[in-house]
Amino acid sequence: MNTESQNPETSGATPSAEPSVAETGGQPPAPSTSDETRAAGAVELPFQAEVQQVLALVINSLYANQEVFLRELISNASDALDKARFLALTREGVAEQSGEPAILITLDEAARTLTIEDNGIGMTRDEVVQNLGTIARSGSLEFLKVNAEAAKQKKDGGKLQLIGQFGVGFYAAFMVASRVDVQTRSMLPGAEPVLWRSSGAGSFTVAPGDREHPGTKIVLHLKEDASGYTNAWRVKDIIRKYSDFVHFPIKVNDEVANRSAALWTLPKSQITEEQHAEFFQHVTGGYEGDKPLLTVHLSIDAPVQFHALLYVPEKVPDDMFRKERGGVRLYAKRVLIVEDCDKLTPMHLRFVRGVVDSEDLSLNVSREMLQENRTLSQIEQQIVKQVLKSLKDLSESDPERYATFWKEFGRFIKEGAVNDWKNKDAIVELCRFESMSTEAGKVISLREYVEKMPEGQKEIYYVTGLGRRAVEQSPHLEAFRKRGYDVLFLIDPVDEWLVKVLNEFDKRRLKSVTHGDVDLGPEPEKKDQPEASVDAAVAAVKAALGDRVKDVRVSRRLTDSASCLVAAEGDPGANFERIMKSINQSTEESKRILELNPSHPVVKNLDILAGREPGSERVKQWSELLLDQALLVEGVVQEPAQLVRRIQDLLAQVSTAAVGNQP
Repeated sequence: MNTESQNPETSGATPSAEPSVAETGGQPPAPSTSDETRAAGAVELPFQAEVQQVLALVINSLYANQEVFLRELISNASDALDKARFLALTREGVAEQSGEPAILITLDEAARTLTIEDNGIGMTRDEVVQNLGTIARSGSLEFLKVNAEAAKQKKDGGKLQLIGQFGVGFYAAFMVASRVDVQTRSMLPGAEPVLWRSSGAGSFTVAPGDREHPGTKIVLHLKEDASGYTNAWRVKDIIRKYSDFVHFPIKVNDEVANRSAALWTLPKSQITEEQHAEFFQHVTGGYEGDKPLLTVHLSIDAPVQFHALLYVPEKVPDDMFRKERGGVRLYAKRVLIVEDCDKLTPMHLRFVRGVVDSEDLSLNVSREMLQENRTLSQIEQQIVKQVLKSLKDLSESDPERYATFWKEFGRFIKEGAVNDWKNKDAIVELCRFESMSTEAGKVISLREYVEKMPEGQKEIYYVTGLGRRAVEQSPHLEAFRKRGYDVLFLIDPVDEWLVKVLNEFDKRRLKSVTHGDVDLGPEPEKKDQPEASVDAAVAAVKAALGDRVKDVRVSRRLTDSASCLVAAEGDPGANFERIMKSINQSTEESKRILELNPSHPVVKNLDILAGREPGSERVKQWSELLLDQALLVEGVVQEPAQLVRRIQDLLAQVSTAAVGNQP
């Protein structure tokens, strides 16, 4: 097994006495020597570089989860097996491995020990003293330096797959062990077996060992509160979590606990749909029968090297909105580093599940905090690019399947159009919307909208609202409907933010039908007819309503309704204000413009009435009712009691006139 330690000259620690109970994980330190180690040839040596402070850090502070000690030891064992293979290919005279490469874990509940053994490269006595006696001296790193030239010359010797290069993984054992024994023997010619033993209490003992074959066996004498690590089920669970894809068999009491085959390293053509489904269930914690909607399999060499196997689920995962949720797992050389790495996908792709495995990651001493974010940023950029491309390909090759995706995840994609300015254009191409021309639940793209625009239409029109039923009856659509102009229904809350950043598409401006002035020209059947003048009505309504509205004007968007409210260009609309209130965000209500339809009988009659009796109560009443009905269309009733009284008064007038009793 490869074990490593930290550079004594860079540790920054200071000398100390024997560790306290707190420094040894709540257990009194076990002695570092015994009758067994006082045999001939046994030597007790002090740890270098003020090791006690560093050990205390490793034991109590470095790792977030105690169980990662097993991941670290398995990773070291895997490195040792890789080194053995490499050394056998590049150097003559080395001892042969005994049996097939494997990692063996033996649990003894009665003795309260956990033993992990490999038949890898092993260590000489000098390597034991150097690698296990000096924290942050990296055996893997030294091995790479020494054999760099041989690696260049040996084509099939290949690239070494080494996870441990920072020298504290081995010392994670002291989080759970009161004493650690290491029996090792090197593959190098003439190497003798060595025994290393320590309780982590300031010194260690090196003595002649009795191991017959190359490799390393580490025996952890577990602390009382760590006795649970003799439970085979628990150990297997930890292996499946962190080390499931180490490419050597890991046997627990002779039963293989890992699957070994990392699908993401295989060519796409060699992976079946059944394997994808099984792996998808594994990474999502799903059930039999669950399968991905979309698979994205990547092998990237530049600017960083990584493999990725990513999935889009068929439905929004149940944990999407929980603090503890699934996501993309980050591996380094097949060993799990982060369960849910939020640096691999942006928020708008947080529904993506799968794994990323990189050879180029720089990790800090705990492997749980990433030292260099630039690599992850480059990986994220590649993932975003490839996922968006795969979604675009799906939308073109299988529109029905893409519609299924959009129904589940469309709102997240729209978030991306709002927040991801680098990829905004690609994301906008993926966006879908209902429209006046589609059936309920059916959607079209902006590209499709533009392709179907009739001659003479210059802008892309849209309306925002709380749902299709709320917007499709809007009076603001009347003129567009008569001219055959389609209008997009932006009925997701995120759409209000989307249109703020999406000013145009395909060189055509996006225009809200509820904002600003709209000039579509005269209705086709009224091209030669002069527009009726209702100046008196406009002036009367403006005087009656005062500062309750921003302005009163003649409408060029109404054909059937008498009035409607519109927001001034640049002002927030009624739907946006409603959304902000729903999330308890205070926003100042903007006054809106009341538009009057000059062709509507009510407005025409009001114009006549205002000319005869300007400022009369009937003129004021009719003006209030025109505002009230515009507010009702928006789903707002500011003063319901007064509205009812006005309607009753109007009905009384109409009914009186109907029976011929008008004064």
